[in-house]
Amino acid sequence: MILRSLTKQEVEAEPFCVWNAFVNVLAMEDYDQLSPKQRPAHLVFWYEHEVQNGGHFQYFENRGTEHLAGTIEALSLLGAICQQQVLREAGERWLSRSRPCVQTAQEFCDTALEGEFGSFDSRFHACSPTLPECLEAYLERNQALFVSIT
Repeated sequence: MILRSLTKQEVEAEPFCVWNAFVNVLAMEDYDQLSPKQRPAHLVFWYEHEVQNGGHFQYFENRGTEHLAGTIEALSLLGAICQQQVLREAGERWLSRSRPCVQTAQEFCDTALEGEFGSFDSRFHACSPTLPECLEAYLERNQALFVSIT
């Protein structure tokens, strides 16, 4: 299990450093290096990150579908039932036809602007609780899986 270490003094001086350490694990470590209990947060973090930065089209282009089923399951585990349904339906749409590989930034922009996933993006942004809120709650329940405080 991969952990980040903090001292009690660091946490007392800057309580947000626990969140930062958690995010560092999720963002910087490879999925395969994480423990089974760390992986759901990793998958949800990257789903959130990609959709916030470029929508579901970007999520599928950058992440593919290798972990789609695991991400759908992870969303449920973290209490993100609304986002789980959105991703399930967006995944079905993505997998419904073969898609050519995007080769250039311009091609990515042109394809994204066609708006095939716009309704999924809108539904995602209307969900409550938000994924950061779900991740915060997961960290509160499982801090020892991500951060060691000495």
